[in-house]
Amino acid sequence: LGVQGVNVMLKLPDGKITPIALFKLSDADNAFVKANNFKYYEAWQTWPAEAYLTIPTVEVKESPGEAGAYVYTTPHFRFLANVNLGATLMKDLARVFELTYQLHSKSPFGILAKPEDALFEARLFGTQQQYREAGGPVSTAGVYLLKDRKFLAPLDMMGVKAGSAGWRKASSAEYDPSTIVHELTHMLTHDMLNNLPTWVNEGYAEYIEFIPIESGAFKVSKEKIKQGMLESFVSKYEKHNSSGRSEVLRLKGTERKDFLKSGKVLHLFRAAKVMSMTDQEWATGRAPVKPGLEIPIDGRRGMGFEPPVRTITSFDSYDRMPRLYQTAHAILYYYIQLEGEAGVAKIRRFLELNRRQLARYNEYLDDYKTYQQQMTEFIKLPGVTKLDDGRIKYPSNLTVPKQPEPPFSDLSTLKQAGLEALLEGEKAEVVGKRIEEALRQDLGINLRFIDD
Repeated sequence: LGVQGVNVMLKLPDGKITPIALFKLSDADNAFVKANNFKYYEAWQTWPAEAYLTIPTVEVKESPGEAGAYVYTTPHFRFLANVNLGATLMKDLARVFELTYQLHSKSPFGILAKPEDALFEARLFGTQQQYREAGGPVSTAGVYLLKDRKFLAPLDMMGVKAGSAGWRKASSAEYDPSTIVHELTHMLTHDMLNNLPTWVNEGYAEYIEFIPIESGAFKVSKEKIKQGMLESFVSKYEKHNSSGRSEVLRLKGTERKDFLKSGKVLHLFRAAKVMSMTDQEWATGRAPVKPGLEIPIDGRRGMGFEPPVRTITSFDSYDRMPRLYQTAHAILYYYIQLEGEAGVAKIRRFLELNRRQLARYNEYLDDYKTYQQQMTEFIKLPGVTKLDDGRIKYPSNLTVPKQPEPPFSDLSTLKQAGLEALLEGEKAEVVGKRIEEALRQDLGINLRFIDD
């Protein structure tokens, strides 16, 4: 079943799972384990009760920072703010951070990142401009910087505003922690970011983002998470229809139900298309459009309204990122919520196969670096000459260092190694159609999956 510490976990004929110390195995068995080494996790069936415990209060400590900086620490985070918020206000702000950490400590994939220092670092900014200057994307409420391993957020988008009496928490109607939860998910699953395709990482972050937070806790029952999945369609509709408005559109009560029943929810990509998508394809954010296809002038058909259309007479493109995120979310929802233990096991296997693949690639990079060093020294030897066309002339008594062979011919598919774990020998189209039908049945809405 995998390796756990110094043991290999075996499933016996009677179904019992037992650990066997690796040193007790034969050389041949140890060689097999090394060649097929992946971590063992206990089977995951559903979110445990510990995942949705309320955190009534968060312990916050203040400490001196550099000039113009204020430092606050909680059990798992270190906040650097460029304004004085005070420990009392920070308790409210930090609660969603600690709640998200608590949730991920019980995550289905057994993934919980470790901070580079003792605590995860979050930087908070008084203005959007300061946030953008530090690396925050325009019109975002937070971001996780993968290379720096830091979380950034503008305070006004966290529901905090400056007033005559100092900084205060905004009303609950103005407070939306969803983006913070999304970006914190990236931070707390840092190891997944390098090992899994973007569609898996973003789909999982969306899945976590839309788990409802009520009465100071994540609500992780099946029904609540289903409610969050449906809410994600409403949320994207509201955001896209709020463009250019002075106030954010909010559907209420029967409006929400009517919208979900109307068939106007955002149409999705074919599940098979997204599951087979490379990071390069995802990053474009755009899809080719075939000549003759009618699309809205502003590219937003399917968001619940029908703007004027134009007919494409040559190859064109239109924005597809909301559909990509929504489709990835739906696929992760399927594997975690609908397939349950079996689906989670598949994604864990996906992760482990990719880790092994990336380990091979990193080994190749190390070998290539050694080869380059050897070539540098070889060229310095007497009688060795580098020609203008790049070739090397050398005496017959010398042996040129051997260049290592790359393990993959197409690096864009590097993170696709584990896809076979999700497909289990079936074609992507077959699995994709099964996912699409299961989502329609479970969510009870008219989901449309299209190729373009």
